[in-house]
Amino acid sequence: MSKLDRLWEKANRLEIKKSWQYQLYITLVLPGLLFLLAWLLRGGGAGMMLGRLFHTYNLYVSNPLPNLSPFNGTGVLGLLILIGLAVWAIRRKDWTDLAVTLALGGINALYFWMEWNYRLLRFLDLTGGVNF
Repeated sequence: MSKLDRLWEKANRLEIKKSWQYQLYITLVLPGLLFLLAWLLRGGGAGMMLGRLFHTYNLYVSNPLPNLSPFNGTGVLGLLILIGLAVWAIRRKDWTDLAVTLALGGINALYFWMEWNYRLLRFLDLTGGVNF
């Protein structure tokens, strides 16, 4: 059995059962993969598309700070996801899971409140080489 087959078997046995695991996947793993791919492919159209997808995903899905101004709505889905994961942990009476989920949510909220997400955008090509 090759190393790739053993790695594939380990990946198939990986199970996500806790709220904090979903929180980590939604707010760190998926945006991290999008950022990495956009950064690696930043010279072409695919990198620009992935960079824009990374930025949009961060604003609408992983951001837990809602902005309810007209025609905006950023952060609403992220807050609903965080509340849903917290309620799921409460219903299972898994208090450690709830604490870790809320701590990760707090760190994520701090990341967006301090606008650190915009610092990452400097490394990506979102305009196709157009500079203003």
